Amino acid sequence: MYTPSQKSKSLFVLLPILTLVLLIFLLVSSVTNTLNKIPRPKPTQIQQHEHFHVSNHLKIAHSACQGTLYPDLCVSAISCRPDLAFKSLPELISIILNQTMYEVRLSLANCTNIERRLKSSNTLEEMAINDCLELFNVTLAELKVAMADLSPKKLAVSKNYHDLRTLLSAAMTNQYTCLDGFARSKGNVRKIIKKGLHNISHHVSNSLVMLNKIPGVNKTKSEVFPEFGQVKNGFPAWLTRRDRRLLQASVNETKFDLVVAKDGTGNFTNITDAVAAAPNNSDT
Repeated sequence: MYTPSQKSKSLFVLLPILTLVLLIFLLVSSVTNTLNKIPRPKPTQIQQHEHFHVSNHLKIAHSACQGTLYPDLCVSAISCRPDLAFKSLPELISIILNQTMYEVRLSLANCTNIERRLKSSNTLEEMAINDCLELFNVTLAELKVAMADLSPKKLAVSKNYHDLRTLLSAAMTNQYTCLDGFARSKGNVRKIIKKGLHNISHHVSNSLVMLNKIPGVNKTKSEVFPEFGQVKNGFPAWLTRRDRRLLQASVNETKFDLVVAKDGTGNFTNITDAVAAAPNNSDT
């Protein structure tokens, strides 16, 4: 049994502890009430905001890719950029071409590895792969120039329109030329590289369509090849009427001045000798 003095000592020890516990409880309650009063967005509001952002981002991508032959590929190429809303059309085309160059390098590395593993007996495939490697390097150079022409530091893109079309068309043709090299081959190389090359050509195709959307581009211009000057009725204006008739005539109506034939039945056995024999500045 506790004596009065022991009870006093116990109360003296417990009182500060109880006071401290009470203060902590009051402090926690006060903080909790304050936090509860702060307005918080509902989970549904956050989800709606995120959904709106993604939806708007994709809407911009789909709008830019409208009219392309491969819209899904186009959207996937440009939608990965977070600042899509602030990009101009030439900049969007550059994004696609940058992705295209990456895929060309992958195909280049792929063909290089195949060439190393290929048996030396398969000469046809070796030749085709060598052609492809050369075409890939040409494609990279063409795409690099195209991206430079799309740069804001250059002239207005509308001024470079014909050059850009020429570069992109050549880059796309290179891929099909590469595949054509395996037409007579019985190996599997064509099947292995075909998908990658189709992706490259599809990217370039999309870029050509988007190029036509750039403001100020004169798509109805009569000059198919501007480097030849003004075009009239499908021919350069400086071409004489006689030469125009000659170009339009059928083969049976054409009288040949010289014949080049390997078997020796013509005037020359190779084109180089025939060209060398023609006098300078002649019309024939």
